[in-house]
Amino acid sequence: MAGPTKKEIRRSHILVAAQAVAAREGAGAATLRAIASEAGMAPNAVLYYFGGLAEIEAAAVQASSDRFLQSLTDAVDSGADPTARLAAALQAGISGGLEDDASRILYEYWSHSLRNAELRRIQEEFTRAQQSSYEGIIAEGIAAGEFHPVLEPADIARIIVAQEDGLVMDVLSGVASSRDVFELNARLAAVLLAVDPARLLEPART
Repeated sequence: MAGPTKKEIRRSHILVAAQAVAAREGAGAATLRAIASEAGMAPNAVLYYFGGLAEIEAAAVQASSDRFLQSLTDAVDSGADPTARLAAALQAGISGGLEDDASRILYEYWSHSLRNAELRRIQEEFTRAQQSSYEGIIAEGIAAGEFHPVLEPADIARIIVAQEDGLVMDVLSGVASSRDVFELNARLAAVLLAVDPARLLEPART
């Protein structure tokens, strides 16, 4: 199987540079010139690989979204019971994008999606994927008799994702620890699914 082409490697290098600048200095500072400097290239050379700054931003956000969703998938062990899977998903939803700055980059560009249709599309797909993951776990828990939802599963999944969206900002800003936020979200999920909160908190400690 053929490896990545030189152009693909160079594009990936530019995206890493764009993400590094956005994570370190903010999305507003991630100009074409700053990204090119980070990548060790001239701005016009960067434009050989991308059509412009908007395309670089969209590709950087998409890559961060993909990494985050992969971390969520990796965290949820298909062999575990639904409660343990939910606990793993809740923990990954809070901390899954912190180590490689995926969460920070997604938050940096979140407000840009208000005026950028492509970023909005990526954000909407990202949210739907998160919700779908939770809905699947909730369905498994209902079938196994472990969960007894007080709302429609789709509504619970949306609430959990929205709660994560709000609280991860506290982690990024240093207001709260990822552990504190995980425990808060786990207790919320326990109420919504009529599960003993200790059953959600304990698997994450082991």
